[in-house]
Amino acid sequence: MAFLTKIKLGSVNNLSDARYAAAAGIDYIGFCFDPTQAQYIVPIKAKEIIDWIAGTIVVGEFGNQSIQEISDISELLNIDVIEVENGCYPDELKTLNQAIIKKVDIEQYNEASLRNELQAYASVADAFHFYVGSHNPDFDTTHALKLANDYRIIWGLDTHTGDIKNWVQSQHPFGINIIGGEEERPGIKDFDQIADILEQLTIEEI
Repeated sequence: MAFLTKIKLGSVNNLSDARYAAAAGIDYIGFCFDPTQAQYIVPIKAKEIIDWIAGTIVVGEFGNQSIQEISDISELLNIDVIEVENGCYPDELKTLNQAIIKKVDIEQYNEASLRNELQAYASVADAFHFYVGSHNPDFDTTHALKLANDYRIIWGLDTHTGDIKNWVQSQHPFGINIIGGEEERPGIKDFDQIADILEQLTIEEI
């Protein structure tokens, strides 16, 4: 199955989400190893889930953690891509010897400072994950959209399911980030919202 853009299912903390994403052909599956976040997953549980899936890129999502901790967890779980949201300098990230996604809260930047931030990390970041920290649906993203043609941007913004196809076709992002959800109970999960997004973004075969 092919999609109009790359798709990342982030903050996965259960096997149901991971297996669904892998079977659907979602490009990236992310596991949150930032203990300050609600969807944090302990590395050993993530390893159990990762061992069940194949054919997708595994992303380790980290917060304000040391390079050593990031390296240790990534090596333990054989992570494919590291997503970071901390103050590590580009030279520090190079020591990880991994593909990097730099997560950026675009609400903290104007157009000039955001461009400077991306330029500073362009040599080490394979992509940038944009999001709005306050989850303000009225936040003006115009300044960030201008950078989509110059950098690989994964959009973690609150796009409405109803217009996501038109939004992707007009903005041409490198990818989008969908957040995983909790299981109703072990093995039971409602995938209707994710399925609707995937249906809209599926490229129809001729």
